[in-house]
Amino acid sequence: MEFAKRVGWLEDTAMVEAFEHEDTPGMISFAAGIPSAETYPLDKIRESFDRVINEHGKKALSFCSTYGYAGLREMMVKRMKEKFGLDYGMDEIIITSGSQQGLDMSGMAFIDPGDVVLFESPSYLGAVNALHSYQAELVAVPTDREGLTIDGVRAAFEKYGDRIKLIYVDPDHQNPTGRSWSDKRRREFMDLMADHDVPVLEDAAYGELSFDDVPQRPLAYYDKKGQVIYVGTFSKIFCPGLRVAWLCARKRVMEKYIVLKSAADLSSSTIAQWEIADFLEHNDIEAHIAEITGLYKHRCDVMAECLAAEMPESVSFEKPKGGIFIWLELPEGKDARVLYKKACGAGVAFIPGTSFYPNADRHSELRLNFSNTTDEETRRGIKILGDVTKEFLAD
Repeated sequence: MEFAKRVGWLEDTAMVEAFEHEDTPGMISFAAGIPSAETYPLDKIRESFDRVINEHGKKALSFCSTYGYAGLREMMVKRMKEKFGLDYGMDEIIITSGSQQGLDMSGMAFIDPGDVVLFESPSYLGAVNALHSYQAELVAVPTDREGLTIDGVRAAFEKYGDRIKLIYVDPDHQNPTGRSWSDKRRREFMDLMADHDVPVLEDAAYGELSFDDVPQRPLAYYDKKGQVIYVGTFSKIFCPGLRVAWLCARKRVMEKYIVLKSAADLSSSTIAQWEIADFLEHNDIEAHIAEITGLYKHRCDVMAECLAAEMPESVSFEKPKGGIFIWLELPEGKDARVLYKKACGAGVAFIPGTSFYPNADRHSELRLNFSNTTDEETRRGIKILGDVTKEFLAD
């Protein structure tokens, strides 16, 4: 049989391997970017399911609108306005099957083979794979401690011009680096984008996992021309198994997304949407998020403390102010893919940084997840990784 050409464009299996490590006996995995199951409010989820089945069972087990369950969308319109100052209407928000579906539909909506997509360097592997599958040319734009560099974006437009059809960004506690764009950079970037008729795909998966009291304004807040497609998810602030996320875009853009959504799956899970809507109605989601971020801040502190104690001085890292990742940089010329094999052999897993570069052209970094291991596992795992790294760098 002959597969479509796009299948051959998907060669990086790091995400698949990351989830497999979670089920490997004896493996301490810092690989998969998943939330801690300890944070799932099981009793309250059970109560919500009972109410939904008992009071609305027939509706909740039927098809719903392609846009999504109206009750949940109404709540999200209100919440986006109150928390982030984003003013979207009911016909400008769609419920998706995880945020990954929003990324995939964006590829369907904007990319033809050979079109250029701009990415942060490094960037989220899931977005790289999703958009690469539409045979786009992936162009990495340099980043610094404040986000995507403005000079880098300008240079990309000078070089590629009208071939640029989409820009993907992850400005909050980024996957994989954990960095967040400064408010100044967000304003500068959106001012620059107002000069170009190109959509900006804003992945806000970690936007609410801030260790500070108040999350930063999204890029969409500074959008002057309706260019931003905002993608949020309940996977990191509630639980990932329900696969409920949302995508916001202005009406002229949403008209295309709703057609693509209908073609892809008709609608997302009705009962999952009713469940989340019931939870939001009967519980304080902000208090729940505060509990999650409190736990993750503690686990981040523990991992950072262990890294400082166990890693050679030639290995550098930044302690993030939110999210679930720490990004390590090995000395230039050292390949994290080789270290990965040695670490796995010793019982510790991570994801080599190569997978997060759109052109797979850097190899000396690695990503560690701190949300899903206990303090004891983190201390033991970082001690093992530190020993393996010292031996690796000494070779």
